[in-house]
Amino acid sequence: MLKCTMAFTLRQLQYFIAVAEEGTVSGAAQSLSISQSAVTEAIKELEGDLGVALFERHRRGLTITHKGHQFYRHANRILGSVSDARRSFAPEQASAPGSLQLGVTSLVAGYVLSDLLARYRRAYPNINVSAIEDNGDYLEHLLVGGELDVAVMVISNLRDRVALQAEIFETSPYRLWLPLGHRLADATLSRSPTSCPSR
Repeated sequence: MLKCTMAFTLRQLQYFIAVAEEGTVSGAAQSLSISQSAVTEAIKELEGDLGVALFERHRRGLTITHKGHQFYRHANRILGSVSDARRSFAPEQASAPGSLQLGVTSLVAGYVLSDLLARYRRAYPNINVSAIEDNGDYLEHLLVGGELDVAVMVISNLRDRVALQAEIFETSPYRLWLPLGHRLADATLSRSPTSCPSR
């Protein structure tokens, strides 16, 4: 007997990412220029398809769950791959040679930098990318001073939010790392995981 299951759509992924980043259905609906009911229905269908709760509902809005954080990373990669695929079939246009001054903190360099650079170089092969790795305060100083074009960093510690434009492409849950057999391990395992966006 064949079992039919509903596959999630790219539109549902877009709506999910918007809710994850905005923190509310109303905020996501406004950023997408659609109705709140459309966003709510898409999230319910997505959770039903995956069989997990992506958000915890409360009066002030939504809080993304641990499973939601995991799926957020997958959703971004899926939409990124789709964008790459579409771009590969677009009419070829010779991009003018240029340069990009990129800053990155060591905290995030190992997690996202290689994938970002690979995708950027596929899209813009004639652009020479120069990367500098340093702490967030110094990178922010270079950005404000115009010495960097863009930086990849945790934005929760930004000091000058007015002078800089930020775009979130990854949120990370907080984790507690313990050695095997540590006395606090049983206490943490008995509680449900709590995750907070880096925003």
